[in-house]
Amino acid sequence: MKIIIFGPPGSGKGTQAKLMAKDLRIKHISTGDILREEIEKNSSVGKKIKKFIEKGELAPIDLNYIIKRIIPKNKYILDGYPRTLEQARFLDNYNPPDFVIVLDVPFHVLKARLLKRAKLEGRSDDTPDTIKERFKVYREQTQPLLKYYKNRAVIIEGDRSVDEIEEEVIDILKK
Repeated sequence: MKIIIFGPPGSGKGTQAKLMAKDLRIKHISTGDILREEIEKNSSVGKKIKKFIEKGELAPIDLNYIIKRIIPKNKYILDGYPRTLEQARFLDNYNPPDFVIVLDVPFHVLKARLLKRAKLEGRSDDTPDTIKERFKVYREQTQPLLKYYKNRAVIIEGDRSVDEIEEEVIDILKK
């Protein structure tokens, strides 16, 4: 089973992807985690990435190359990739997903979640201005994937408890 999960920042993609990976015994690949690891290492790539992330922008690195190196052939869940139509087309030509899970959450809920996360985790990319910018970037660059994946996408209401969302997603995937 090959799955993509996407939604705006703060929608719960990472949380649900980890749960799905455990429930379905598939590899979870989070591009956000990969990028944050580079920042933590303070590598030259990490320093470049940090500047973009702190402004709420997508880092201009070749995620296609990274994904191609680490994605398994037939059991994966991608969290944070693809984020653009170009990346979605690349993935479809290289190793297309079977399912696309889209978490739909109202902006006011996303903002509250991200501000809470900033306090709990000390995330520098979760400030009010950055949140607005990240949501704008999501609407402009990632939301068009809904149309691209219309035949494979399942929209899930993400303004519920983690357990409720997990149960619905697993039920859909097992059918």
